[in-house]
Amino acid sequence: MVLRINFQLPEGLKTLDTIVKKFIPQWNNGLKPFQCQSISKILDLDNLLCITATGDGKSALFAVSVPIHKEISQNRASFPKFGVNIKSKPVGLIITLIKSLVNNIVKELMSFGVQAFAYTQENIANTHRAGINIKHTCG
Repeated sequence: MVLRINFQLPEGLKTLDTIVKKFIPQWNNGLKPFQCQSISKILDLDNLLCITATGDGKSALFAVSVPIHKEISQNRASFPKFGVNIKSKPVGLIITLIKSLVNNIVKELMSFGVQAFAYTQENIANTHRAGINIKHTCG
């Protein structure tokens, strides 16, 4: 029987830290403690309510999950077996009412190598005019 761990255990937290430092070198100190605790809960499919100050790093809570899943799925032998299903083609959906915030989030995600698209009226019109199929933008 294969022992499966969760992301909130020390081995899961170490995996999270290793992958974040590899894929997001701009964060040379890694994740903040509240981010690490929160992201590990999200990856373990636990419910979470996080309230912090503006600019404190809440965007990382949803931005990091996609590269974590991608890295583990592409290098399964290098990581422990997790108790949740690791997705080979993870998708994150972020809903916000503030256009400038969603554009900043997309820009940040793309700087991490994550394909992203802000589904706004302006962006839909621009992609349509450019002849770009939105299905292939984030697929």
